[in-house]
Amino acid sequence: MTTTQEDILKELYNVFVGEAANLLSEILQKRIFLSVPEITLLGLQELKSGKQEELTPVINGTVLSTSLKFGNVFSGRADFIFPAEQIKYLTALCLGEEYTEEDEELSFNDEDFDVVKEIGNIILNSIMGGMGSLLEMKLEYDVPQVILHNEGEFYKTLTSSGDSNVLLLYVSFDVDNSKVLGIILIKFSLESIEFLIQKVDEISRDLDE
Repeated sequence: MTTTQEDILKELYNVFVGEAANLLSEILQKRIFLSVPEITLLGLQELKSGKQEELTPVINGTVLSTSLKFGNVFSGRADFIFPAEQIKYLTALCLGEEYTEEDEELSFNDEDFDVVKEIGNIILNSIMGGMGSLLEMKLEYDVPQVILHNEGEFYKTLTSSGDSNVLLLYVSFDVDNSKVLGIILIKFSLESIEFLIQKVDEISRDLDE
């Protein structure tokens, strides 16, 4: 992608997650800010190369993900993931509880799964709705599933399919002046990413006129 394409996509996805932040703020009765400070389009071979210094340790580790598959004509899979060590902190922030760091091996309870599911559902649904509006089509997608991936499992899932492009979005989750960084990975078929970029180029041309 060109710098202009990245900038337009980043602005669009910031709008999508901003709508999700407003809904989460109402549900949790807290002022929540969501932003996408960085967006990158990667090929699966780039992911497999291990050269993504910030991303590689995360996707190779233990993660809790909210995942959904979408589309027929425009198709792919979206995963919203949090590193395991941030889940307890995120749960405490959302529930207004005091966070105490645990030294022992991490284990997750129903509250942790519920918080990740609620956040993931709202954010991914906002993104699906936003992409549908951008592409001028109604996207069909599955009910999001929350999955705990043990070390190395998410990486295998991410790199095993035939989808050749991954749109990587870092998502800053800000609540009560504390931040948690999540990651959204959207895998597209080659035809789908080309269609998305075509729409972005149309926006770019409209801005230049």
